[in-house]
Amino acid sequence: MLKHPLFLIIDGMSQAYRAYFAIRGLATSYGLPTNAVYGFAIMLKRVIEKYPPDYIAVALDSFERTARHAQYELYKATRKKMPADLVQQMPYIRKFCEAMRIPILEIPGQEADDIIASVTTQAVAEGLYPVVVTLDKDLYQLIDTILILNTSKDDMIVDREKVRELFGVTPEQIPDLLALWGDSSDNIPGAPGIGEKGARELIQRFGSVEALLDRPEEVPNAKHRASLMGNREQILLSKRLVTIDTKLTISLEWNDFKVQPPDRAALMPLLKELEFTGLIKQYLPPEAGPLVEVVRTESIPAMEDRVFFDVQKDRVSLWTGSGPVSSVPLDDRVAAIFNNRSIRKITYDLKAALLRLHLHGMELAPPYDDPLLMAYLLFPNRGKYELPDVIFELTGLTVTEDEERTPWIERLFRELSARTAQEVSKPYTEIELPLSPVLAGMELAGLRIDVGVLERMSRDMGAQLEDLTRRICEVADCDFNINSPRQLGEILFDKLNLPRPRKLRKSGQYSTAVEILEELAGEHELPRLVLEYRQLSKFKSTYIDVIPKLIDPNTQRLHTSFHQAAASTGRLSSSNPNLQNIPVRADLGRKIRGAFIPEEGWWFVSADYSQVELRILAHLSGDERLAAAFSAGEDIHRRTAAAVLGLPIDAVTPPQRERAKAVNFGIVYGQTPFGLAQQLGISPEEAADFIAKYFQQYQGVERYIEDCLSLARDLGVTRTLFGRIRQHPEINSRNGMRRSMAERTAINSPIQGTAADIIKLAMIRIAEELRCQKLRTRMVLQVHDELIFEVPEEELHIGETIRDLMQNVVQLNVSLTVDVKKGKTWEELG
Repeated sequence: MLKHPLFLIIDGMSQAYRAYFAIRGLATSYGLPTNAVYGFAIMLKRVIEKYPPDYIAVALDSFERTARHAQYELYKATRKKMPADLVQQMPYIRKFCEAMRIPILEIPGQEADDIIASVTTQAVAEGLYPVVVTLDKDLYQLIDTILILNTSKDDMIVDREKVRELFGVTPEQIPDLLALWGDSSDNIPGAPGIGEKGARELIQRFGSVEALLDRPEEVPNAKHRASLMGNREQILLSKRLVTIDTKLTISLEWNDFKVQPPDRAALMPLLKELEFTGLIKQYLPPEAGPLVEVVRTESIPAMEDRVFFDVQKDRVSLWTGSGPVSSVPLDDRVAAIFNNRSIRKITYDLKAALLRLHLHGMELAPPYDDPLLMAYLLFPNRGKYELPDVIFELTGLTVTEDEERTPWIERLFRELSARTAQEVSKPYTEIELPLSPVLAGMELAGLRIDVGVLERMSRDMGAQLEDLTRRICEVADCDFNINSPRQLGEILFDKLNLPRPRKLRKSGQYSTAVEILEELAGEHELPRLVLEYRQLSKFKSTYIDVIPKLIDPNTQRLHTSFHQAAASTGRLSSSNPNLQNIPVRADLGRKIRGAFIPEEGWWFVSADYSQVELRILAHLSGDERLAAAFSAGEDIHRRTAAAVLGLPIDAVTPPQRERAKAVNFGIVYGQTPFGLAQQLGISPEEAADFIAKYFQQYQGVERYIEDCLSLARDLGVTRTLFGRIRQHPEINSRNGMRRSMAERTAINSPIQGTAADIIKLAMIRIAEELRCQKLRTRMVLQVHDELIFEVPEEELHIGETIRDLMQNVVQLNVSLTVDVKKGKTWEELG
């Protein structure tokens, strides 16, 4: 049916409105609504792919008064004002069209319908075949000139016969039909009392409005007859208003409308700004990256003052930035390059490279650089830093599978090094870069495991789970799959008639999330038993049964992986297994830690910062009362309770201390009165009162929070004491929930990030000290504010050195304190 050369014209306003109402709630992380733009972009891509055009344009309405307003003052008077969040998006729809190199048809004082009609009339005369993408029935009167693609009807192609099927009249009779029927959306009055059915029958019989008005006495329906006779001028006016003008004077250069590839330089940043990451690869196909010859050789290339490298299994790619990439064996000649301190070595993921080189008995001496760490510090909210993803996001170029990486590493280094030096130099050069070899050393050291402890726990837990399964099924009075949320939900809420939560939108089933089961646990035994079952099952499957399988058969130790570029605050994480997530206060967590043991004749030594985040808060806020409490060595939570409640410190009860503790730590995380109320089981009013009294006592903290939020709103970022940045794109969002979350992270990030920086600096200093003293003591684990070491009996004195290094790694206006303990298992460290 479609012919070429095909000229596709998008009725921009109808598509923008359709997208706006079809997709709700979509916005960027900083609060810009994007539902209409996104829907428009999706529609455009689908239509272009399904009906590839030779020529294309988008027509938009003018917001000025039109000729129809001059004819009828009330034209479109009843139409609702365009929603404010759609008005906000219209400039972005224009930008999107411009970036796609799609011409926009728009004439001040003229409507899109008339522009489309006039342009398509000229297009037909030029031998083009216009297809209009619209939802507007007014345009159906042009069907003899164009085809209509109605995207609201599963891409219904509307031709002459389709118009007859839909409306019972010919395309040229559409204005006559609407002249009687009227159009409420445009406030076209029509003929009072004559609806769609009556209008269709009258036009089918008389052929036109003019013929009908000349012979109203032949109309059998008295109501219709009276309306025709009493509203002749109104009906004729209505026809003039709905009749589309095909003769606007528009000068066209047809070559401007030929389909062109997108303007990558304009489209990429626009899609990034709109956060349409899923559309970037769809709209911007892979583009060739650096074309560099790769030579597999036994010869080592001539080295300059820097080399880009990428380690594979038994070879390494070396590139100086010009000429071919050399893929060479990992041998003594390469080891000499890596040990040469006059050559700067640059790779992507330094820690991974260090571990691979270790397998070949090689070390890497500084200076070195890592664009992965640069990307992490510059874009900490990204979460994942795989080389192809970072390359694509920064350059729009695509790294293909098995492609040589060294030219890409060089490209990233060029993209990021200057910005890193300008924005995050200190955290890069003094913290993250020197930390990589420390983490590599910890991973290589690993941890010794008493497998027998875990095997006994596995047997005991298996028996407990069987018993819990039996008890759960007895209470439910039926057998069912406890691990099936659907079956559990039906038992709890349909069979037992416990208070029902809202059903989940996607699955249509009841939610059986932990918080819901915890609420129900006080009312019925079954949810309490299920919670116990879930916790036991999770510990067994996540740790007890997994850890023995992860033990390296060569070293007989567990080598967890530490992730340096992960948390946006700068904290480390671990995996295989995640040892930082074993709950220290849970009985099962303590028992699991009992399986971690040092070498025979060795000890575990732990060094744990005490209340480091509150001490950092005291420093950053400059609050004299908070600092004085720490300087006096007081229990900060009892001191806070006493100050807020107006009590002597000795009179503070344990529940009052717990409430103060919740507020102390809650302040660090930007906790709201509602959140505090939920945590403590008190009313929001009580929580708000406690927080208000807290700020009366610690006014410096309140000022710090206000200043922190003000800076974040102005700059969009916060910084730690050492210059680590974090962006807060939603800090000025119009969405209250998103804005509140951004405010909480803006308050917390400088504090938690500074704590992360401090312990990382301590790790670097301690590792250097152990190396300088040539001790066998090894750092084996970091869990947030705590470091764990495996120490030979004769080196236990190192505990005091570790304490001293950690306490003096930075000078704050309150002292840092470190608790040092020793034990024969991780569990004994407390």
